[in-house]
This record gives sequence, structure tokens and C-alpha cells, in this order.
Amino acid sequence: MYTWRAFRLVTRPLKGRARHRVLALAVPLLIVVLVGTWVILMVVAFGLIYAAWIGVPGAFNIPGESGESGFVEALYFSGVTLGTIGYGDFQPLHSLLRLAAVVEGFTGVAVLSMSIAYILEVYPVLQRKTVLAVLLNEETAGQVHGLALLVRYLRGGNVEALATLLRFVNLELLFLAEAHRRLPVLHYGHPVDVEHSFLRVLLVVQNLVAALRYGMRGGAGRQWSNDPRVRNLEDSLFYALYTLGSSLHLPLTAPLGTAQFNEQAAESFDKLCNQLNKIGLPTPNRVPDASGASTEYDQAFAGFARFHLSSDTSLISYLQNSGYTYAEASETAVRHEMLVRELEIDHT
Repeated sequence: MYTWRAFRLVTRPLKGRARHRVLALAVPLLIVVLVGTWVILMVVAFGLIYAAWIGVPGAFNIPGESGESGFVEALYFSGVTLGTIGYGDFQPLHSLLRLAAVVEGFTGVAVLSMSIAYILEVYPVLQRKTVLAVLLNEETAGQVHGLALLVRYLRGGNVEALATLLRFVNLELLFLAEAHRRLPVLHYGHPVDVEHSFLRVLLVVQNLVAALRYGMRGGAGRQWSNDPRVRNLEDSLFYALYTLGSSLHLPLTAPLGTAQFNEQAAESFDKLCNQLNKIGLPTPNRVPDASGASTEYDQAFAGFARFHLSSDTSLISYLQNSGYTYAEASETAVRHEMLVRELEIDHT
């Protein structure tokens, strides 16, 4: 956490991609610092044991006079033993020292094995996060609001295909949330391209849930608003945000004051319904029923406001720790398909 804060502080004068390239080095640096700390602590710990015996007759066989202090000699022997180098210039003679040297040698092998296993566990998860982010970026045409995805699936009648996609995203979200809890270094994975980040995944999922669960709560859209797969995705989003916040010990940040939040939430919900109407998808009815009760629109807005108040509180805290700005995280990204087309045009 403190190393990451120092990284963000040092890179503050940098702008744009230059800053993100430096922040992208955080994970390999943190792994080096972690493994290095393990090694240094064990070398020093065993070195203190050996230092107590340096100079005791019959404890060590030390050829000649090294000219070094006893503690330096002890650290040298500890480092050689932990690394299982075994030069043979220092030899423990006492049975307890021999036992300590054997234990330290096996410890060195274990540290090397655990370090390799840790790296092999971390980097595949980082790749898996990137794959999910790239998938959502392609499905949403590079737009964080995700409406392009709904157009492709719902207007095309590909209901089951959308359900399959939501189930996949749901499972990946849960897997990645658990991976972040188990491997805290994943929190500091910082892709150079923000559309490949886990923050972008959370924003897209939040907007998809808002559209399917609340924006389409009216007419034929109710089948999606009440669909268990959409509700599961909403629950998984809250679980992921809770896991990220609790494992990072992030202070929760309230999005806005009550009055200001309600005003912005009303504007956002009205904008969402207008966008859904433009692409031909159902939205809540604004006309009261015969009894004069609250409209579908009012009920949907109440759920939309609760959803955003709950999710934004954790999401803003995670955003502030991510090293990205909201403008960067929410801007339209260039799809690879568009880049290929541009290359074809340039080539011709």
C-alpha cells in the first residue's frame, strides 16, 4: 500500500501514458520488494544466530583471518547457506549450528519455490483481468455505458446469447474478486491502457446493471429487470466492490451530499431512459396508473438511486486508489477492429 502511494506521488508530475507506463511497473517492483524482504529477513535472522557463536572455540572452522567483524562473517555464512551456494570456506562444527545450517538451506529452497509459485499465480490472473476488460471493450464498442452491447443482443433477438455473456462476466467477476482478496498485489496491476483495467470492468458492469435492472423496468423490459442472471450480476458487483474495499482497507467516500446526489441521479436516470428509447429498448412508463399511485418511472428511479448510492460509495474509493482519473476511465476507447480498418485504409 505505502509503496503504491509512493509510486503515485512520484509519478504525479507525469501526464497521460507516460505516467501510466511508470505505474505499470508497480506489480513487478512490489514482487521484487516482497521476495527481497523475505530473503533479507531470513539472512539477518539466521545471521544473528551464527553471530552469537562466531569466535567460540570449536563452533566454526574458519580458515585464516578474514579481517571482518563477527557479525559480517555471520551474515556471509547465512547468505551462502540460504542460497545453497556452499563455498565450503566456513564450516559449522557444533551439532546445533549444523542443524541450523541445514534448516536454513531447506528454507532457501522453499523461498525460491514459493517465489516462483507466487509469480506463476499472479501473472495469469493479471492476464485474465485484461482478457475480461478487452472482451467488454469489444462488446461495448469501447463505450463505458455499454448500450452498444444491448443493441447488438436485445434488438437482434439474441436473448440467450446475452444471458450466456452475463453469466460468464458474473463468474469472472467473482473469480477476480476472490483472487484480489487472496493475492493483494493484484490491486496494483495498472495497465497502460485504461480500457484494459479492472476499474473499467467495474464501471461497465455497473452501467450494464443500471440499464438492464432499472432503465428497462417497464413493459417488455421487465423480463430483464427481474431476470435472476441480471440480479446475480448486481450482487456480484457489490461483492467485488466490498472485497476490493475491505482487502485494501480503503476509506469509503460518499459520492455527494443527499440533495446534490438526488439531483444528479435524476439527471443520469433521465439520460439513461432517453438513450434506451433512442435505440428502441423499453423504459419505465411515466404515466400514473388509475389509482394515482407512483409511476413505473418513479419506482425504477428509486431503485436506480439506491443502486448508484451503494455502488458509487465503494467505486469512487477504488477509483481514487487506482491511479486513473474518472475522465480517463470513462472515455471512449479505440477498438482493435477500428485500428485494423485504419491500417487497411492506410495500406491501400
